[in-house]
Amino acid sequence: MRRIPDITSRLQVSDDAEHRLGGAVPSPAVAFLLAVITLPSLFWLVTLKRTTVYTGPEEWLMANVVPAMQRWVEGNLPFLHSVLLGISGLGAGWFVALAFGGLGLLALAKQRRDLALLLALGTLAFPIEWALKYFTSTDSISLGQLFAALFDINGIGLDDIADFPAGHALRATVLYGLAAFCVARLAHDRRQGFIAYGVAIGLILAISATRIYLGAHYPIDVLGGWMAGAALVSILIAIHVLQVDSREAELADAAEQVAPKPRRVAVPRRAPPAAAPAISAATASESPGSEA
Repeated sequence: MRRIPDITSRLQVSDDAEHRLGGAVPSPAVAFLLAVITLPSLFWLVTLKRTTVYTGPEEWLMANVVPAMQRWVEGNLPFLHSVLLGISGLGAGWFVALAFGGLGLLALAKQRRDLALLLALGTLAFPIEWALKYFTSTDSISLGQLFAALFDINGIGLDDIADFPAGHALRATVLYGLAAFCVARLAHDRRQGFIAYGVAIGLILAISATRIYLGAHYPIDVLGGWMAGAALVSILIAIHVLQVDSREAELADAAEQVAPKPRRVAVPRRAPPAAAPAISAATASESPGSEA
């Protein structure tokens, strides 16, 4: 009986793979640069949200285009509407929590505690979302309301009491961004890592678009979720890659100290061969053969 193929069989899960990076892993400098770009941009968005709430183009889009599109899809393509609802669920809090737990257990089963720790740190997306919703909301939110919204008590969730940032966009960015990095971290070639990044970006865009389609969030809320999630992902990746680089350098130094150094043996240089003496014409004429 043939076994079910293991989709992770082509990934690096050996003991020493923890100290080696895959081909599509970004450098720590690039990851930190992304964090430096996204964090000030997120601060600017928070300021804009607190002062203007929504922009004019957003108001027109959400008031005229999105409702008409949603009614048309529901009336003519109900199956597509159900599919869009399912795609939106891929960024729900319960699904993201289960996905982080499942991926972490898979990493532990493959003896990759470093990636399990990275995925565990990815759950920081939840408190970051809660803090941003609490401090950026234009309406006053008590801690009791925030706690009740965390567990969706009385059918009131976080998006009902505060819409910035879009929780689905933030959680999807962190979950699928870290999952793609883990694949790139373990992949033998660069193509597998780039494919994983492409799939992650596609899922993040699709989930975020469904939130606008359903009228749950304005584009500025989705953009804030992307920036908050990208900042967290870039910081975690940069720290992880720096740790791997330091361990790799330590192992290389230890191997260099343990390995015996080749002995140098002095070899005398050979003297160039002496040139044969030239026979003059006079000597040749005095030889016995010449007298004969």
